[in-house]
Amino acid sequence: MKKAKCKLCARNKARIKCAKHNDMLICSQCCAKSRDPACKICQRYAEAKQYQSSKATKTRKKHFIAEMNEEVEKAVDDALALVERGSIRESESMLEALRIRHPRNHMVNYGTGVVHALKGDYDKAIDYFTRATDVFPYLVEAHFNKAIAYKNKLDIRNTIKSFAEVIEVGDSQDDLVRQAAEFVAGFEKQVMKTHNVTLARFFEAQDEFESGFSFMEKGAWENAIVCFQRAIKLNSKHPQSYGNTGLCYAQLGRKEDALDAFDKALEIDPNYEPAILNRTIVERLEEGEPLNQARFESVNYYRDYSLKNESFLQETLHRILRK
Repeated sequence: MKKAKCKLCARNKARIKCAKHNDMLICSQCCAKSRDPACKICQRYAEAKQYQSSKATKTRKKHFIAEMNEEVEKAVDDALALVERGSIRESESMLEALRIRHPRNHMVNYGTGVVHALKGDYDKAIDYFTRATDVFPYLVEAHFNKAIAYKNKLDIRNTIKSFAEVIEVGDSQDDLVRQAAEFVAGFEKQVMKTHNVTLARFFEAQDEFESGFSFMEKGAWENAIVCFQRAIKLNSKHPQSYGNTGLCYAQLGRKEDALDAFDKALEIDPNYEPAILNRTIVERLEEGEPLNQARFESVNYYRDYSLKNESFLQETLHRILRK
């Protein structure tokens, strides 16, 4: 059976279903040419990157200077072996001594990151894994463990970005690369099922949402509404954007518009507690009466409450009663 031609160039064989181009079949060359930063989370990014690299000059490759010291690497291995035997403090002391003498050694920073991750100090772990990959960008284990640290922090965006780095720099046959690709593919499938959008659109909508919240903090309600509406256009199943739109309308004294926005948030997720609470407050206002809320508190409801099976409403009520 004759293979279809690329829908973009109409010359090469189409091999890739591209979400950016509405799932059209395109060739690797057009994939590489049309790629932008949002595409980094695409499973095909590594393939496109490989094609682009094969056509690029050597000067476009990543440049780095890494210390290669077998003695230091063996010492790091010994320190990590201590961790496996439960001697975390001794391992940490060994790595600290190594880090004083070899602060830019990628394996020393990687080992230090592993110890902090095992202690549950994910912020420090991420910092040291980043130091390791800054020195040696192709250290797959550091990218992978950084992704796991972000995952444990419930920071899904940076989890995906770090797994994308694993896919980019690693060998497709490597077990860590396969695990990373499976995670990204699984999350992409879940996003499509829940939001009916691609990962690229999902994160683009998140960018607009964050811009909108930034305007809210400055009291620029109209600008915030514009950003939230852009987010909704990109991802219509995003209750947070509707909920914050409602708050902005309430600040402008547009009660009916605010209630309508809260209702739309609750249509998507009837259990979205911030919208439930804010709707109750705004419902008591008169049309034209602004909410005049003094300041806004940033709440990541799904990360900080829903995923932990905790109640935002109960915590808010307890906080009010304590005052």
